[in-house]
Amino acid sequence: MNNTPPPYKAFSHEGEYFVYDTSNCVFFHIDEPTYDFLNLCLEYQFECAKKKFVEFNKYDDVTCESVFREVELLGKNGLFNIPGYSITDEVFEKQLEERYNSAWNKLELSLSEGCNLACKYCYCSTCRDIPSKGLMTENVARQAITWLFAMSGKSEQVSITFFGGEPLLNKPVLRFAIEYSQKLAKLHRKKVFYSMTTNGTLLNDEVIGYIKRYNFGLMVSLDGPKELHDNQCPTQSGEGSYDMAVAGIKKLMARRRSVTVRCTMIHPLPRMLDLIKFYEDFGFTRIVMGKATNPINPSGVDCDQSDIDEYFRQDKEELIPWMLEKLKRGETPKYFPYASFIKNQEEGKVSSKVSPFKCGACRGTMTVGADGTLYPCHRFVGMRAWQLGSMETGPNYDKCKDFWRKYRNATKVKCEKCWMWTQCKGPCPWEIASGDGSFNNKVYFCNHIEHGLKNAVALLFKKNQCI
Repeated sequence: MNNTPPPYKAFSHEGEYFVYDTSNCVFFHIDEPTYDFLNLCLEYQFECAKKKFVEFNKYDDVTCESVFREVELLGKNGLFNIPGYSITDEVFEKQLEERYNSAWNKLELSLSEGCNLACKYCYCSTCRDIPSKGLMTENVARQAITWLFAMSGKSEQVSITFFGGEPLLNKPVLRFAIEYSQKLAKLHRKKVFYSMTTNGTLLNDEVIGYIKRYNFGLMVSLDGPKELHDNQCPTQSGEGSYDMAVAGIKKLMARRRSVTVRCTMIHPLPRMLDLIKFYEDFGFTRIVMGKATNPINPSGVDCDQSDIDEYFRQDKEELIPWMLEKLKRGETPKYFPYASFIKNQEEGKVSSKVSPFKCGACRGTMTVGADGTLYPCHRFVGMRAWQLGSMETGPNYDKCKDFWRKYRNATKVKCEKCWMWTQCKGPCPWEIASGDGSFNNKVYFCNHIEHGLKNAVALLFKKNQCI
């Protein structure tokens, strides 16, 4: 079976026309005649396509000749080249071996498998089939950090992410992990990069001191104004958590200028622009907005297709115009999910190299559970079918490899011959995971990604028009 993508993809979006060169990973803005002709070229040889195009009697001779010249120029620059990448089973197995025969310099520590909040959309209570192991001990943290440095080879830096539940429920082991990793860093002459996600309710001067001193990568969870946040994120006793979260976040902001917020939106989708303006006024420097999803046990608050449709309606009618207005004034929008795509396109930082590995699962995002059990990432903690060994014995590399073999088997028919593959790189493993340790690729993901990618391309074009 041929899993090679087509040489290009011509598409229309929001009344504009574009073509994506799959060999060079570049988008071009084109006109409607060129769009029509390029679609013909996918069906017929070039000279035959020219005859068919003229026979349409849709465009005059001058337009036809202009289109032919433009497409010939694009062709000389590689538009008709068949992409030089394809992942055969042999290539995949070779890359899989290389993945687990190289230095390992990232690890996530689930300091606490519990949380002081009971967010309505939290997947932990509905997906886990193993009871919470509570708080990580110093011994488990020591084993994990010692192993990480031992496996880091010649890497100049190692990365440790503190996760939960709520990681700050376990401040003593957070303190220990930082002090112990700094001791090993000095011994091995390496640097340590720390990151953490927290709900903010337990931030204090000591923790903020660590965050500031070691320049943590940091994300705080806050789901919006008081009424909205308290409704979505009550405490374990059922009370609102907004005031506690705000107190901690404000204390953090008094000592650190750059703070990223993560908002989780539930069904029915709220007006996103109202949320963005709230976060701007609050003082956050970057805004991340996600939709509640639970592939294992969906709940009534999870976003469904109607929410995805509403998301794209708001994006088109409200958010993109808002982003463009910011860009016109020379500002970078604090909510700007298209930032990386636009920067890479404008700076030519695109690559036709592809990997069968969507992310760092079973590698850079390998997560150590509170009892030392290993999981592909923090999303899988507490799920028996997705265990990958333990810190006492080390990762089970056969299980790590099987994770990606199963993922590829579930995605390759759709993904590896798709024109979007070098942009999308496939679905998040968690979003297509099942509780029994298998994957089930879902069509909605593809539709969602394609719409978002086309929005990004249209925004890039409009940005260049207005600036």
